[in-house]
Amino acid sequence: MTTLPDKKDDTPAPGEIWPDEQPDTHLEREDDRWSRSAQMRDWLILILMIATYLVWMGIVYFLEPGIR
Repeated sequence: MTTLPDKKDDTPAPGEIWPDEQPDTHLEREDDRWSRSAQMRDWLILILMIATYLVWMGIVYFLEPGIR
């Protein structure tokens, strides 16, 4: 009769990780993507992109003679 080796005594093969090395799910990791400052930065970037687009389209609209 053979006994199974204990999981803690096994060493992982090259390229594998220990089961306790990383959390099982992404919800268990420390993650700052949803922090208040990150959300504010994302909104500011989005507002800047929209403003840049509207300014560029306004310049093109008013300077192109055949569009108006």
